[in-house]
Amino acid sequence: MRIPRITRIAALAAAACSSTLAFAQAVGITADELKFTRNPATGSELAPVLGDGRNPGPFIARVRYPAGHKSMPHSHPADTQITVMSGTMRYAEGSTFDETKFKDYPAGSFLLVRANVPHYEMASGAMEFQAYGTGPQAFIFVDPKHDPRNR
Repeated sequence: MRIPRITRIAALAAAACSSTLAFAQAVGITADELKFTRNPATGSELAPVLGDGRNPGPFIARVRYPAGHKSMPHSHPADTQITVMSGTMRYAEGSTFDETKFKDYPAGSFLLVRANVPHYEMASGAMEFQAYGTGPQAFIFVDPKHDPRNR
């Protein structure tokens, strides 16, 4: 039995609408619901917001640095987008930590950190940022002795 063309179009339109409605549902988390834990790669605090950067797929994570915290030169295997939420991120690229090369990114700033580009950052005061990307993501320190996981 042949299904009339108008019926097939209506069925396709209904399927498209139902899948669109599935994406229209909000997923939310309030700041007080974030669960921060120590990040063994950097010594900072990290709270997953969406997904898990260690696994394939999109992720969002919130990261806190205490005043004076330094992240020694490292790279990541995939691009990472960063939005500074509070405080100021001091950021520079290169394989050697050099405070004279820092550019300051105050709250509200955005950075795109490219894959495999060595970089480092520091918080002059307490600082929080949100990182977005596609996993799997990792920290690859230029000098393995700077990796807290090796201690």
